[in-house]
Amino acid sequence: MSSIIIVLAKAPILGEVKTRIGKNIGMDRSKWIYEQLLSHTSNVTKKTKIMTVLFKNRNNEKLENLFKHSVKSKLQLGENLGEKMANAFQWAFKKKYKKIVLIGTDLWTLNEKIITDSFKLLDKCDLVIGPSYDGGYFLIGMKNLDENIFKNIPWSTNNVLEKTILKIKDRKISFLEIAKDIDSFSDVKSNLSLLKKYNKKFMF
Repeated sequence: MSSIIIVLAKAPILGEVKTRIGKNIGMDRSKWIYEQLLSHTSNVTKKTKIMTVLFKNRNNEKLENLFKHSVKSKLQLGENLGEKMANAFQWAFKKKYKKIVLIGTDLWTLNEKIITDSFKLLDKCDLVIGPSYDGGYFLIGMKNLDENIFKNIPWSTNNVLEKTILKIKDRKISFLEIAKDIDSFSDVKSNLSLLKKYNKKFMF
């Protein structure tokens, strides 16, 4: 019980996921895009063969079925994203896991190597972060609990990563290659394999 992946995910509920995309193409289609991201994240974490725990925002059969390989399915606790992440890390450290990597479900370019490299980097550093082009991060890993990292951060802004780094500037940090979350339909267009699936589903 040394390493664990935490997946922070929302249930695929119409009108509650990828709403920014939905305002452009409709909530039915944005929900479908989110479901593709969920499925992709599930497949990648399963292939790593690293123990995975799903932290969900609500009970949802479809979400739980997608992550059947998770050893546990737990409800997120907290008023904001920072509290939810802090509580998830706190749970994992209480369970005596030594290296913990937390990811979301917005990265179509997520692959096994990104995750396995993150755990390898934690052998040599205190924290590992996967920065995203929107000013946030798609992955964070640590081997010692530091809840302060998640406090007083302007979530859902382009200052998330900057403010986070200020809190940990005295720590040894490794950064993954920057990546782009799927937050808008232009992001879908820039990921050709996802766009191809979308066009096959809705355009032909």
